[in-house]
Amino acid sequence: MILSPRRLSSLAEAAALLADRAKGGRIFIPAGPVEPLALADAFRAEPGLADDLTFCGLFIPGLNRLDWAALSAKAAANIFLPSPDFATTISDGRTHVIPCHYSAAWRFLRDQDFKAAVFHLAPPDAQGQCSVSLSADASPAFFDRDVFKLGLINPALPVVTGAPTVPLAALDAWVEAEAIPPELITPAPTGDIDGLVAHVSNLIEDGSCLQAGIGRLPGAIMASLVARRDLSIHSGLIGDWILPLLDAGCVRDQPRALTSGVILGSHNMQARLAGESRLSLVPIAQTHGAAHLGAITRFVSLNAALEVDLAGQINCEFAGDRVLAGVGGAVDFLRGARLSPGGKPIVMVQAVGKDGRSRIIPRLSAPSVSIARSDAPILVSEFGAIDLEPLDAKARALAIISLAAPEHRDMLKAAWAHPSEARK
Repeated sequence: MILSPRRLSSLAEAAALLADRAKGGRIFIPAGPVEPLALADAFRAEPGLADDLTFCGLFIPGLNRLDWAALSAKAAANIFLPSPDFATTISDGRTHVIPCHYSAAWRFLRDQDFKAAVFHLAPPDAQGQCSVSLSADASPAFFDRDVFKLGLINPALPVVTGAPTVPLAALDAWVEAEAIPPELITPAPTGDIDGLVAHVSNLIEDGSCLQAGIGRLPGAIMASLVARRDLSIHSGLIGDWILPLLDAGCVRDQPRALTSGVILGSHNMQARLAGESRLSLVPIAQTHGAAHLGAITRFVSLNAALEVDLAGQINCEFAGDRVLAGVGGAVDFLRGARLSPGGKPIVMVQAVGKDGRSRIIPRLSAPSVSIARSDAPILVSEFGAIDLEPLDAKARALAIISLAAPEHRDMLKAAWAHPSEARK
């Protein structure tokens, strides 16, 4: 006998039931454009309700700014992508950062103990199926797990044609919770990036399959590719950078030509992709899995670095001592592009920062190494593009120096020649 899920009258009732069923345990919270902020408000409105709960989600820096561990002095959180918004509870030991590649986050969600999972869903169709809407990266990890399942049914979420669905009957309880999904508006790049964009564009051929992340560069790069044809996308997220390619007819006309875990960007882009027949939203196991990536022909990964040193070590996370983000899927995609027939693992670095300092430096120090020198990519700056993988240590250092701004090259050559002096 299949029981109907319990319909709750309010978010306050939903938060109380969730707290009761998950007390002393871990709750999965969906993130990205489907983070349930109204549920957090319900916890905040009832002091002590979040006591002894651990909230866990793939919160995206710059978009998901709510610190869930701060809902109670006795609450905790597990996160994978740290950001300054969580600095207080990270410092006091209540938010625990799991420093892993995005592919490993999927294993954590599948294998670790959880008592409950929250699903943020579009309203059910005539068959009782609820679209996961804008985000399919993490929620499917809990479709078949034996945990308490709470559904937030949101009439403001679009029904995404290519997204997975959850039967309303598979939930233990649900509540209507209307809320407009957030936008992520990416600022325009700073500095002169025309040279960098040109070097990247020259590496991308017709028929390539592209991955891009969050940041200022993807939009400029994609806009430079409007003369390409037969392109496809396989990425952890799709942002507004897809719009120039769609408008120019660059994307191949076949199912799954656009494969992603999350639709992340403006409301205009969200609405446009909701009915896109070529779009398939899939979980992390497919977007970041090595076997899936290595099977893609001409897979091109595009990720940005904050700093690169002369050994080829790359920092994607730290600005000085300040943590800006986690490594995310950069290494997953880099390695996948190396496995791909005709693939190109591209890492981009602007040679000079806003402060005038070189972003190509003599030596990174732990823990700021996000990408090891053994995962050597095609490194691109305003001054060229070089595949570091086949180069020995000396040739690699000299190649990296050639990608630095001319005014910083003498300093870098001296540091390479006298490494002990550079460390002083």
